[in-house]
Amino acid sequence: MAFIPRTSFAYPLRTPSWYAGHMVRSLRILPELLADVDLLIEARDARLPLSGANGVWESVVERGWGLGAGSGCGYGYGGPSRHGGHDGDETDGPAVPDAVDRKGKRRERIVVFTKRDLAEARYEEPLRKAFWKHAGQRVLFADTRADADARAVLAQAVRLARDNGAALSDLRVLVVGMPNVGKSSLLNALRRAGVQKGKAFITGAEPGITRRLTGTVKVHDNPAVYVYDTPGIMVPYLGHGDAGAERGLKLALTAGIKSSLFEQDVVADYLLYKLNLRLAADESLAPHDLSRHKPYTSTLPLPAMARPTNSLAHLVAALAARLGALRAGAEPDTDAAAAWLVGRWRDGRLGRWTLDDLDGAETDVARRLEGAGARPTIEAESEMDAAMFDFDSEAEGAVVDRSEGAVNKTEMVTTEADTSAMLEPSRAAPEGPAGPTSLEDKVDAAVVAHLEAMRAERDDVEQGRNRSKSQVRKAEVRARAEAARAKQKAKARR
Repeated sequence: MAFIPRTSFAYPLRTPSWYAGHMVRSLRILPELLADVDLLIEARDARLPLSGANGVWESVVERGWGLGAGSGCGYGYGGPSRHGGHDGDETDGPAVPDAVDRKGKRRERIVVFTKRDLAEARYEEPLRKAFWKHAGQRVLFADTRADADARAVLAQAVRLARDNGAALSDLRVLVVGMPNVGKSSLLNALRRAGVQKGKAFITGAEPGITRRLTGTVKVHDNPAVYVYDTPGIMVPYLGHGDAGAERGLKLALTAGIKSSLFEQDVVADYLLYKLNLRLAADESLAPHDLSRHKPYTSTLPLPAMARPTNSLAHLVAALAARLGALRAGAEPDTDAAAAWLVGRWRDGRLGRWTLDDLDGAETDVARRLEGAGARPTIEAESEMDAAMFDFDSEAEGAVVDRSEGAVNKTEMVTTEADTSAMLEPSRAAPEGPAGPTSLEDKVDAAVVAHLEAMRAERDDVEQGRNRSKSQVRKAEVRARAEAARAKQKAKARR
């Protein structure tokens, strides 16, 4: 059967927000704390290298270190790098020549992409080069279980301490990031690698474990390095429309947001949509290309002849049957199966996946399919039964959508050859300037677009445009209450 994935997703109409009180309190005191900090480490989930960024840290750095956008502090949302344009070469000088305090101590900010063991390794070097080239931002990748990665991060702190020499008696490090990106795990790894001691910070699989600033913990001797842990702080609002909803679903899929904000079946369906779209994009790669992902039909406990499907309901029903997840009356527990599927992906059991479309392959294949008038495969129930539950059956072909207004108005069944032609990149001469072709150039373009989006997001935040309706209502209530108090004080003075 020629399988055609969905090229769009039905995102929730309402984008939730999770900006808890402890996040607001922590964000309020961070600029003051930064006055005594020499190294700021922002931890991000490597599976979300772009959409997992939180632009709020730039405002924190500006207020705490007195730096403007594009000052060379290594944050990178203010404009092109001031570090020499060596296309990602970090050896030509320090990342933050202008970030110094009144005593002449040099300060620095680095980004550490955690959970690298769950993300695709092919993106690491292109991301490293692109962030340095366009943002003057030093980035590292770490698996907190690997001492070598922990030592590489710790080496940056030791380097900064030694560069400061007599101006610095000990180095203070503050680790920030979105919820559940592995901040506490990173700090425990630094302590293990630096002073060979056990855990000092509480960790957990759910976001929001750390709810207040911790005291300093020593992670290195000679030079002395001390670290603070902070609560994970979300963006005040994820954004409007489909873009905000998709960002929220990516965070939900990586357990970076409160689980109750999205229905479990919506998160699982988004995962299925992404799996199918990426596998379709991989069709243009050579069979032994290391960039190809294993089909989920071969990594999940499904029959050997199982094929991809656009139906989450049928996939989780098949998984529930295979796993023995049953409710009373021997009904399949599809909720448990959906949760199991998401958990399997989070643990890396479906392979290493980066959710951000850094190489543009998913966007390209969706555009080609839509341009060819392809309709997503919608199997008849009997065909899905054969595909998911039987070992030996093979469906004859995709069912054609005959509904009014459907693109496929012919009576033809899509064949494997037809689908392969749709998925194959066009060899015709492109109109207009050619786009990036190498992986490095594609990631470079994605990072440039991301930095532009971050600048726009920051402008929206400063102008109050990037807020949910409930946040707007709360702000209006606070404004009215403050006006009433001011009026009462003025009346009392008279």
